[in-house]
Amino acid sequence: MKQDPSNNENNERLLGEQKKRIEALEMAFIELERKAAKYEEGWSAQFDQNKELREENHRLQHDYEILRIQKGGFGFKMLMLSGMAGFVTALVLCFVYVKLQPKDPQAVAFRQFQRENMFNYELAISKGQFEEVEKSLDQSLERPEYKAIEPQIIFTKEIVKAAKHRCK
Repeated sequence: MKQDPSNNENNERLLGEQKKRIEALEMAFIELERKAAKYEEGWSAQFDQNKELREENHRLQHDYEILRIQKGGFGFKMLMLSGMAGFVTALVLCFVYVKLQPKDPQAVAFRQFQRENMFNYELAISKGQFEEVEKSLDQSLERPEYKAIEPQIIFTKEIVKAAKHRCK
């Protein structure tokens, strides 16, 4: 191969172009390495941020579960407490109603009559003292507190008369 000036110039020109291309490629390579490092740093920051967010999410879910359990327990306790309070209140109100309800005057008078006279009448009848029982029944008919049970007293008087006639 001959070394002529045109060939030499051509080689130098090609060598210069190749050097420029190599320099451009090196610059592009350096630029790409810089971008890769930048992207790697960005990815690392996003990975760290993602990890922190996952931990925060996990902590919030845990706190929510604890709060839900506490609130659920409180709600159940309040439900039981209000149910028991309602039950006790209903019992007290029923007791008060039964104790304070207006009594039938006829029933009250008959209970008083029974307490005062039943044992004495049974004893007198068992001894055959029918007249004494009849007199007591007549006296009871005259008492104003026994006016409400007058039919019951008359009925008792008639039974005593029937027993008296039967026993004689």
